[in-house]
Amino acid sequence: MVSREEKKEDFLRRSRAAAVGALLLSCLGSGSARGGEAAGPPPSTPPSATTSVSASEEADVLVAEALANNPELAAARQEAAAARARVAPAGALPDPMVTVSYENDGSTPSLGVEPMTRLQFMAQQAFPFPGKLALSEKVASLDAGRGATRPERVVLTLEAAVRRSYADLLEAREDLRLMDEQIATWRDIEENIRARYSAGMGTQQDVLRAQAERTRLLQQRRRDEGAEKSAVSALNQLLYRPAQSPLATKNELMPGTLLGIPAGHELLEEALKATPELKEAALAKDRAKLAADLARRNLKPDFVASAAYMNRGGLPLMWSLGVGVSIPLWAGKKQRPLIVEAEALGEAASATEVSLRRQVEARTEERLIRLEQIVDEAKLDAEGRALLEEDLRSPCTEEIAVFQAFSRIIRQARHTFVIMDTAPTGHTLLLLDATGAYHRDATRQLAANMHVTTPMMQLQDPDQTKVVIVTLAEPTPVLEAAALQADLQRAGIQPWAWVINNSLAAADTSSPLLRRRAAHELGQIGRVRERYAHRLALVPIAHQEPVGIEALLELTDRTPTLRSRTPVTSRR
Repeated sequence: MVSREEKKEDFLRRSRAAAVGALLLSCLGSGSARGGEAAGPPPSTPPSATTSVSASEEADVLVAEALANNPELAAARQEAAAARARVAPAGALPDPMVTVSYENDGSTPSLGVEPMTRLQFMAQQAFPFPGKLALSEKVASLDAGRGATRPERVVLTLEAAVRRSYADLLEAREDLRLMDEQIATWRDIEENIRARYSAGMGTQQDVLRAQAERTRLLQQRRRDEGAEKSAVSALNQLLYRPAQSPLATKNELMPGTLLGIPAGHELLEEALKATPELKEAALAKDRAKLAADLARRNLKPDFVASAAYMNRGGLPLMWSLGVGVSIPLWAGKKQRPLIVEAEALGEAASATEVSLRRQVEARTEERLIRLEQIVDEAKLDAEGRALLEEDLRSPCTEEIAVFQAFSRIIRQARHTFVIMDTAPTGHTLLLLDATGAYHRDATRQLAANMHVTTPMMQLQDPDQTKVVIVTLAEPTPVLEAAALQADLQRAGIQPWAWVINNSLAAADTSSPLLRRRAAHELGQIGRVRERYAHRLALVPIAHQEPVGIEALLELTDRTPTLRSRTPVTSRR
């Protein structure tokens, strides 16, 4: 049978798991939305933690602080900006060339004298084959798009790490809270066991078992403290704070309203859209196609246009116009290998995209199954609590619990002495009614050739059970005890002896007031002796409670035992 403490611990553990699952589900939605803003500028200052209300909002504050302080994200954003800056130059014409030259006819300067002497100014401009510049710009634009996915990847990775660390911290602190409750409970249990052991009602094994359990819980608490410190250190590392910086949390992992799980196809579609690696693979595939087209276009010739002005001094000026064409003479070693490279990169990008898509589908399905499992467990916890509340509200719950505990104690009497202390009123009658009902039901359903010993039969056996009625030498307690004896006798249980406790008549007192009260007790003592008790013991009133074996032995030495004068028949 699982104990109540084990049920409570299992319930809290599964409730924490449900809360963590709900938190991770909310993180998935917020992380996807935030991934599209990765290329934007970082926030100037993180939001204040004092504005957080729920666990998700408190985690959002920590995520914003981590994003603002993370140098890797800053580096990724700068690299993306650098890639964007390379787009426009890729589509621009090559720079023109301007040449100034002087040609002299003869050994001495002869400008304006000799017809072949001239001062020349020439300008040249290269023109790639039509379409090359446009393709180069598109390739650079796709490279910039691939670079923009890196900040998205850093944002999502960092956000997931912060939210996981935050959930770990909440779980560690919830474990500490639960452990403190268990330690306090076992501290009370140990004190009760020690008190019973001091009174001779418990065994040393019970004390050692309680100490061992409490020691185990203290050791577990040390491990939980280490887990909390590790979670704080990991979260501070992500926030770029000192490792030992205090980190307060205003939320606890407690059972609450479960979040709805979105449909599988919607979740998968959102995951495919938000995965930066898939975006990069798709861009790499498109980039490889354009690069292959550009490599093929490089087999076409490029053009060069030139214009020149020649000054000949006093002679008439000269000018010239020219057009040049580049010939891809070494295409087999230069342009065609680039075509092969681009096509191979395109096939590799396509294969990578298929592989990444499959990984995203598998991981999304795996996490969806896990979330559904957590939600189902939480629903079972809620149904279990409802059933438990219904059982606790149902009739006879207290009677069944009392009878089960009583039956366990009765079974222990086969191997050791068992002392039970019950009040001579409704509690004892309730116990007798439950025991008698079980006895009647067991004997009614018993086969003819079978034998069973019920708790009632053990109570009725005078060799197995000794019932001692303890009362005070006062009218009301004596009447209640007499009524209890009558109920016991109707159930077939004969009390073995009576004890009158805290008796002034049995004490050696010199106070006139106490002597008068002791005289009033004599009538009740005589009534019990004459009418009810086979054996009667008087316990004198004492200054201190008799706790311990030595005190009890001393009490027996000075306690008078009286015999009944007549056969006892209970009268009400």
